[in-house]
Amino acid sequence: MRNKSGLVWRLLLAVLLGGQLACSGLLGERSSSGGVSGSARPAPHFRPGFNLFSPKQDVEIGRQSAAEISQQVQLLRDEAIVNYVRQVGSRLAAKAPGEDFPYQFNVIATREVNAFALPGGFIFVNAGTIAAAKNEGELAGVIAHEITHVALRHGTNQASKAYLAKAGLGILGSVAGDDSDLGRIVESVGGAGANMLFLKFGRTAERQADLEGARIMAEAGYDPRDMAGFFKTLQAESGQRGPEFLSDHPDPGNRVASINEALPSLPVPKNPVRNTSEFQQVKARLTGQPLKGSSEPERVGPRNPDDIQAGARPQPPAAEYREFRARDGSFAFQYPQNWDGLASGQDETNLIFAPKGAYGQRGEAVYATHGIFVGTLAAQGQANLEAANAAFVQQQVNVNTDFRVQRPPQRINFNGRQGFATVVAGPSPVTGVTEIDVIYTTATADGRLFYLITIAPEDEFQKYQPTFERITGNLRLE
Repeated sequence: MRNKSGLVWRLLLAVLLGGQLACSGLLGERSSSGGVSGSARPAPHFRPGFNLFSPKQDVEIGRQSAAEISQQVQLLRDEAIVNYVRQVGSRLAAKAPGEDFPYQFNVIATREVNAFALPGGFIFVNAGTIAAAKNEGELAGVIAHEITHVALRHGTNQASKAYLAKAGLGILGSVAGDDSDLGRIVESVGGAGANMLFLKFGRTAERQADLEGARIMAEAGYDPRDMAGFFKTLQAESGQRGPEFLSDHPDPGNRVASINEALPSLPVPKNPVRNTSEFQQVKARLTGQPLKGSSEPERVGPRNPDDIQAGARPQPPAAEYREFRARDGSFAFQYPQNWDGLASGQDETNLIFAPKGAYGQRGEAVYATHGIFVGTLAAQGQANLEAANAAFVQQQVNVNTDFRVQRPPQRINFNGRQGFATVVAGPSPVTGVTEIDVIYTTATADGRLFYLITIAPEDEFQKYQPTFERITGNLRLE
């Protein structure tokens, strides 16, 4: 998975030529400097090769190179997508062997299917790679592969071998202990040879990245076969001529065979992570397509209330549920499959989930006769959650002047987090029948007020209560 643009090669070479590098050793593996000791991390299947650079120098080279690349390419600024990739990457990096490199992950805003790793743990994933993956497992396979290139120090190993091939074995004694010689090492393999230093590896290195990456995936809870599956997917979609970056990788069929051979020795979980609601949500944001039966509801409403047939009742809640997760990751819950998700304008944190025929808009006011309102609000200076809840409930009563508090706030538990539940009721301004609303509130991890209001007519409340209990019972707050 290598980026072959001339820009990247020139940037990497320039960084190396300008860096003040110090060599602390010449052959074999190095002990971790300033990081977790080797005993605290898994041992790799493969021993890192010959290297003139220290692990500390890997990090410095990678950091400077990443900074240069970030100035020359367009990085994706969508926090939801980038944070998701970083979460997957961190989960995998926690299982990486060898040195305790400071792994960092960024997304490049391009449709090209590609990913690459710089020495020291700086990994870039193209947005096109996320869009091409079928599930989170396939994306994790790409990232695990790149993490292994870092862990086995393939980049600086390439640079070291290139210099050794050019200068011969006689140089080993002359460079030992002489910091200034490392600048000469990099300079001597400049020009066209520099294109092979960090981002293009031979088949041996690629096979190592597959097999060690497979172990990382398994220990992180994924199925290693998804790594090879990603390449098979791309090859099938691309016909006889696969994507350019596949050209320097082993044949996909061989990769599948190699990983299958390794499976008996890997701690593959019984129920590995494959598809997740977070992945589907992120992929939909990238492709601009509405999700079908996934965690992200289609933003469809609100509809004109005149379209609702007078006296008609919406369909009862379906037995099948789908999952919603807020784009900022602050909350998630399940809701009936036959309910719509609606956003008011561009506001994605204040939402309505309701059955068709149970929501609409009059003037500037959006309403629902059945379903829930849910979202977060910035703190308004209240001293604590109890005061914030009281202010929010009063605000709802003020908006619906015919409503009254029927049951004062009661303390409840949201999976270990303190919250309140308050019952208000009054004649619906839409249907004219008595409506019962239960207002739930708690605090998010960053201090906002989370609210969820269940809504149903009094004569249908018992029918909807099991649905409301499932929604609140499965609520997850970050």
